[in-house]
Amino acid sequence: MSNIPPNGPPPPPPYGYPPHPGGFAYIPMPAPVMMPMYPPPAPDPTPNPTYVTNYYYPHAPPPPPATTTPDPVRVVEDSNPIEWVQSSPNTASTLTHRAFVAGREGWDGSPLWVIRSHHSGELIPGKLAIKHRSAYIPHAGKEIPVHNFEVLCAPGNVLRWVPASNGQVPVGAIPAGNSHSGEPLYIARVNHLKSVTPGKVHPSHGCCYISFGGEEIPMKNYEVLCKIV
Repeated sequence: MSNIPPNGPPPPPPYGYPPHPGGFAYIPMPAPVMMPMYPPPAPDPTPNPTYVTNYYYPHAPPPPPATTTPDPVRVVEDSNPIEWVQSSPNTASTLTHRAFVAGREGWDGSPLWVIRSHHSGELIPGKLAIKHRSAYIPHAGKEIPVHNFEVLCAPGNVLRWVPASNGQVPVGAIPAGNSHSGEPLYIARVNHLKSVTPGKVHPSHGCCYISFGGEEIPMKNYEVLCKIV
């Protein structure tokens, strides 16, 4: 039996080893394999940064309502500049700068104011001769003197006189009283014997009445005191 290995003789040195005297060949081992080192290397002391991509918010009670200070209460005054002021012949002069001048006396040119007074179950518009401290209303055919009444106080720029006739009253007419049946009575004035005298419009009677010379005088044509609208 031949001593030559089936695969042929080994290569000459340095690629092999000489044959063993017993007839066997030595084949070199493959390249060494790197084995892990013990102990393993220490980790990098600087840790990798942590990135937070989501947050979790547990259910929390709602925040308390904001505390606000309420606005102060505002007292809104009546914007109506027209008022009736209780008075008498002896105290009416204190209203000189507030009273509405509606006419004048024919014989001396002194001013006449608008008043209203209760009489026989009615509230009746009339006139006050402030210079002479005399107040009158027309009623039942007579000029009735009164001593307790209300004076109309209003600035002149909120009122105007509007022509009318036969018991009619224009838009904005000021109701100043009422008859015993509850019918509204309005303020009017008439030119009569050089005077401009305030009185009342009684619509169902179809006329205006003024008190003059001791009498209640009816007039078909007159002017009605109206609010400017």
